[in-house]
Amino acid sequence: MSHFFELIRISLGKKSSFSIGTPINISESDWRSIYKIAQQQSLLGVLFDGIQQNPAIRLERKLLLKWYAACERIQQGNRKTNQAAVELTRFLKEMGLRGCILKGQGNTLNYPNPYSRMSGDIDVWVMPGEKEDGREKKDVFVRKMIGYARRRNPGAKACYHHVDAGVFKGIEVEIHYRPSFMNNLVHNRRLQRWFEENAEEQFSHEVELPDGAGCICVPTNAFNRIYQMAHISNHIIHEGIGLRQLVDYYFVLKQGFTEEEKRRDAALLRRFGLYDMACAVMYVLQETLHMEERLLLVPVDERRGRFLQKEIMLAGNFGQYDERVDHHVSQVGRNIQRLKRNLRLMWYFPSECLWEPVFRWYHFFWRVTRGGWKLA
Repeated sequence: MSHFFELIRISLGKKSSFSIGTPINISESDWRSIYKIAQQQSLLGVLFDGIQQNPAIRLERKLLLKWYAACERIQQGNRKTNQAAVELTRFLKEMGLRGCILKGQGNTLNYPNPYSRMSGDIDVWVMPGEKEDGREKKDVFVRKMIGYARRRNPGAKACYHHVDAGVFKGIEVEIHYRPSFMNNLVHNRRLQRWFEENAEEQFSHEVELPDGAGCICVPTNAFNRIYQMAHISNHIIHEGIGLRQLVDYYFVLKQGFTEEEKRRDAALLRRFGLYDMACAVMYVLQETLHMEERLLLVPVDERRGRFLQKEIMLAGNFGQYDERVDHHVSQVGRNIQRLKRNLRLMWYFPSECLWEPVFRWYHFFWRVTRGGWKLA
């Protein structure tokens, strides 16, 4: 495990004991373990950059070729996703809508090598072509998006913040009418209001993708410092999250911010119930990724941070490799597993865990009254 963390730091440009120019002795079995962990954390491309940049690192030829092939697929996946994101943005515009690509291809632009980040589906935040105010119009728009998604993808699952829109140009798409959410209804109301207040800037923040792929709108770094923390918190509470999302956040913070912005962000994180999670994330960024202290948004919380790091390494990317979870149980079994998860996390992030059953009921009524979900 220590070699794995060392390789991450090299890949992020940090000084390391591997950087002294002398051959590094890592056994073949250890290399296989490193590869497996990198695969589970969706960091194969990032680590391979570090391996290629350091002549002191040697690994067995068969694994080297396997790793190289995996990185070629990651690069091709990014090119395909870039093109799909551009065409999706254009398609939405033709429908009279605006699209802002969340996370994903916007995050790649912060990486030294934009093709090293493993791409996934496309999360697109959608708004009407012209700004509309009022709760009623928001509900109408949400129903409209759910209806559109289900025409493309019959049986598409819709939840409070997004709906599955099926495949577009070979890439899975989620249409977001809200970027994220909190279980705590008070914090969630504040967060949704902040999203709405800052939406116009995000939908006009256009960037150019690598190699002339085209232009898309992505959130600003200032928006991402809050939004992506909410995204991390949401996944930790509900299913788990991988180190890739922490590396994403690392590069968001690496873009820099002023002392005034830091104070403002810390106040917002408190207001939205994200402060404890942010303190835990700062620990992982500092301890594991060796982030400079000046780039930490809030103070480090070692107790919560150690717990978060353990959860990340046990569960893998979005909790897909968590052996404590049976993904094939019945609905009753899933509810029991969710309860156990809440009890485990409650000692570290009590607000979100205690509100989770409340939000579950709120979500049920939301789906019936506003989400287009019909009782059998």
